[in-house]
Amino acid sequence: ICERAVARKPDLILLTGDFLTMESQSDPAVLGRALEPLRELPGQVFACFGNHDHEAPKTVITALSSAKIKLLIDDSTLVETEALPVQIVGFDFVWRDRENHMRQVCEAHPRIPGALRVLLLHDPSAFVHLPHGEGDLVLSGHTHGGQICLPGGIPVTLDSDCPRHLGRGFWQVNGMQGY
Repeated sequence: ICERAVARKPDLILLTGDFLTMESQSDPAVLGRALEPLRELPGQVFACFGNHDHEAPKTVITALSSAKIKLLIDDSTLVETEALPVQIVGFDFVWRDRENHMRQVCEAHPRIPGALRVLLLHDPSAFVHLPHGEGDLVLSGHTHGGQICLPGGIPVTLDSDCPRHLGRGFWQVNGMQGY
């Protein structure tokens, strides 16, 4: 997947966490090898932590660093692309006090005028806690596209905290767009 992504010569690659789970930690080098092709895009690949990344943070940090991937944990960066400047804000995954956490990160990293603001927010159910209008685009993962799909492509999100419309695909809420 990483090789195919690099071959397309993207402006940016944005990763929303869960790089491994407890079951996949037996050989820390595996993640590094999987991400290795992304080294060809220095300064163009950014990531945030997912919940499973907190199970082995050193392994994840080492693999991302070796692949030249910038990890944004409650941090932001500005990237100049051919189209326009892009401000990327990466949120750490938290279970508790999400509203306060989101507000603090947004206050610490205010919008940069003239830049598209992309938020990397692992868990889409946390989206409802973002202050109104903070992101032009919010990218999430966590639900794995709904986990399962019934015949006919009907998604069933197993994360009961995640509103159905945020569990899969493109959505718009409170003037913000997400995927």
